[in-house]
Amino acid sequence: MTFEEKYFLRKRPDFEALIQYGFVKNSECYQYSELFRNDSFKAEITVNIHGIVSGRVFDLDAEEEYSAFRSEDRMGEFVGSIREAYSNILENISENCFIDVPFINDQSNRLSDKIFDTFGGKPDFPFPDIHGSGVFRHDNNRKWYALIMNISKDRLTGKKTDSDIFVDIVNLKAVTDNIPALTKERGIYPSYHMNKKYWISVILDGTLSDERIIELVHESYRLTQGNGNADRKNDKTAESKQWIVPSNPKYYDIEPDIVIGNEILWKQGKGIIKGDIVYLYVGAPVSAIRCRSIVTETDIPYEYHEDKLTIHYVMKIKILDVYGKDEYTFSKLKEHGIKAVRGPRFMPSGII
Repeated sequence: MTFEEKYFLRKRPDFEALIQYGFVKNSECYQYSELFRNDSFKAEITVNIHGIVSGRVFDLDAEEEYSAFRSEDRMGEFVGSIREAYSNILENISENCFIDVPFINDQSNRLSDKIFDTFGGKPDFPFPDIHGSGVFRHDNNRKWYALIMNISKDRLTGKKTDSDIFVDIVNLKAVTDNIPALTKERGIYPSYHMNKKYWISVILDGTLSDERIIELVHESYRLTQGNGNADRKNDKTAESKQWIVPSNPKYYDIEPDIVIGNEILWKQGKGIIKGDIVYLYVGAPVSAIRCRSIVTETDIPYEYHEDKLTIHYVMKIKILDVYGKDEYTFSKLKEHGIKAVRGPRFMPSGII
C-alpha cells in the first residue's frame, strides 16, 4: 500500500468536486499541485479515471523529488514536518473530493449495491479492527450469508509472491458436495477464515462476473436462511416483505384465475408470512410477472404429489393488481440482476 492509498481507502472520487477543488482534467487523469513549507516544497497529486490516487513531493530548492518522508524509519524533525504537511494535503482532498463507500474495491461496492437491491440488506461492520470487513445478515435470524474482507492474496493462493497484493474477497456458503467443482472455477477458492467444508471464498477483482457472483450469493442466502418462516411468524413486529414466486404452467394454468380480488391457494413459500406481498411470475411461454397479491393466510395443510412437485402446506393469496404480459417481462427482470425465477425470492427494490 502506498503512502497516498491509505488516505483514500473505502473512498470514491467525486470528479466534479475535484475540478472545484482545483484539479485540472487531462486526457486520462485529474492533476493538482500545492506549495507548502514556505513555498519551498510542492506536492503533485494525480487521480486517474479509476479513482487511483498517486503523488509526488518536490524539494524546489534542491530541484529534485523528495521521498525520505515515505520511509517509516526516518523520524527526524524535518522529515516529520514534511510528512505531516503532505498528509494534511491528502486528508483535505479526501474529505472534500471523495465519497465514502462500504468497501475498498469497485466490484465489492457493486456487489453490496446488488445485495441491497435483491435482499434489502446493508452490511454491518462488527470488526472495526479488521479493515474493510463487512457482514451481510438475514433480517429474521441475523445469520451471515456473505462476508466481504480485504486480505493479502497469498492467503488464497499460498504463493509468497502474492503477499504484497491485497484483494477483497467474499465468503459464501455453498453445498458441500459442490465445493470441489466450484473451487476449480477461476476466482473461487477454499474458504479463508471459515470452515472449508461449507464455505468458499470468491475474489472480487473482476475475475468472475457480477452476475456469477450474485448467483453464488443467492445460494448462500438460501443455505443460511434457516427456519425463517417460524422466526418471522413468532415475531409480532416483523415487517412485511415482497417476494417473486414462480408459477409453472406445466402444473397449473393460472391465467384464468388472474383477476383482481380473487383468492388463490398457492404452495407455501419458505420464509413467507401473512401480510407479505407476492408477485406471481408465470413461466414460459409467458415469462413475465402477471400480478401482485397479498398473503392472507399461511401454513394450510395440503397434500399433493405429482412428478417432481410435492406440496405439504399452502398459503392463501389475494390478487391486488394485474399486469399485462408485456409489462414486467423476464428481459426487464434481468436488468435488475434476476437470471432465473426457480423459487420464492425477494423482489429487488428497483423493480418495486
